[in-house]
Amino acid sequence: MGETKKISIIHYIVVAAFCFLFRFVPGFAGITSYGMGILGCFIGAIYGWMTIGMFWPSIIALTGMGLSIGINNVLVASFGNVAVIGLMVCMPVIGVCQETGAFNWLIDKLLTSKAMQGKGWLTVWIILLAAFFLGFTNPIIMCLVFCGFITTICKQVGIEKNEKAPIFIYLGVAYACMMGQILFPFMGTGLTLVMAYNAMFPGFPLDFMAYLAFILPMSVIMVTVYVLLCKFVFRVDVSKIANFKPEGTVAKITREQIIAFGIFIVFIVSMAMTSLPLGAVSAFLNKFGLIGISFVLMAVLELLKKSDGTPLMDVEGSLRGSSWGQILMVGFIMVIATYMNTPETGIAAAMAKLLTPFTTLPPLVFIVVALAIAVVLTNVANNMIVIVLVMPFMFNFSQVIGMAPTGMIALLFMMAQLALATPAASPVAAVAMGNEMADPKEMTKAALKILPICFVFAIGIGWPLSGIIF
Repeated sequence: MGETKKISIIHYIVVAAFCFLFRFVPGFAGITSYGMGILGCFIGAIYGWMTIGMFWPSIIALTGMGLSIGINNVLVASFGNVAVIGLMVCMPVIGVCQETGAFNWLIDKLLTSKAMQGKGWLTVWIILLAAFFLGFTNPIIMCLVFCGFITTICKQVGIEKNEKAPIFIYLGVAYACMMGQILFPFMGTGLTLVMAYNAMFPGFPLDFMAYLAFILPMSVIMVTVYVLLCKFVFRVDVSKIANFKPEGTVAKITREQIIAFGIFIVFIVSMAMTSLPLGAVSAFLNKFGLIGISFVLMAVLELLKKSDGTPLMDVEGSLRGSSWGQILMVGFIMVIATYMNTPETGIAAAMAKLLTPFTTLPPLVFIVVALAIAVVLTNVANNMIVIVLVMPFMFNFSQVIGMAPTGMIALLFMMAQLALATPAASPVAAVAMGNEMADPKEMTKAALKILPICFVFAIGIGWPLSGIIF
């Protein structure tokens, strides 16, 4: 067994002080005392996640939020959120593939196939692309699924905790899933962003087909860029994945593993169908949603037996084994996303003031600076709020330089997905940083290194591409 990490009591005191006492610090830049209380919980949670872990800081931060907005509102915004409940109830549906060894069998087949043998980075690239293309269904759950698959791979091939491979691949999965959530402009997050833009600038509607023609290739390019950066710049070692050879030949898939894959595939397909325009089918499945679908599949799992007559899996035991640190952390982020940027806090107005001094810069320079600020802000605030705040500046200045504003706005949408620096950057990042093969602190260090480079590539590739398409 690994040694328990000794944590200084000072870290606990600092977290508690931010969560309970920061509200008494005088507000600045227009932030109200109400906003200071929420901001203190936010800072305290981030500090605690980096120094202590996920569980205790999340509890203290949620309790501190209760002093500002009321504990009932905290519960509604956290455990009343579909994403948080979904993290709990989908655990058995995903876990059945691990308990039966189905994922292990798939990994053996994948890594020993002729197409993949000795090609570790090709394997990683395909996994990230799959995360991107499925991200539109539910980026949080897809991040959970793909990070769980990565965890199984790392254990299978002998990669140790906090090696570069799991750190950077987890981050890559989160990034791919977030780009996937804005892929389609007629559903989910993509639709929300496009509708917000069209409401703000009705005279310049964002064409759906042009949007899709930009986001799809741009996302595939950025996934590829991310993989190349990991390989050639950060020298991430995936040789254990490339050279993996199981003992003997890959065993034949068992009946139990086939059933497990069947349950898992039904879950993924059902989730996808709820997001696609399939008429009555989508309408029917949407009545169930993520939680209802998970409930039905859990009920089915309870009825299934192995060949020897024993239960296929212990569903109740799987629920008991949920990662409560990760669940509480995502729950707190949902509360922050709901309340941090409301007008009463003054935080959104303070962020808007941040951009004002830069408006005196030359238009071309301002746009680059504004996009850079958007990337920084999206790592500490809800990316929807960041986009809404920055969008008017981008729209006006893009016209000054003679660029189609719709193209610049689509580029802004892409930039806002670079939310990887801390667990508080986004719920998707929180899920990625809650996995067992890498500590959040190590993932933050890696994200702070790779994000600036991804930003440069996104500008260098996205700017001319958006100019061509729009």
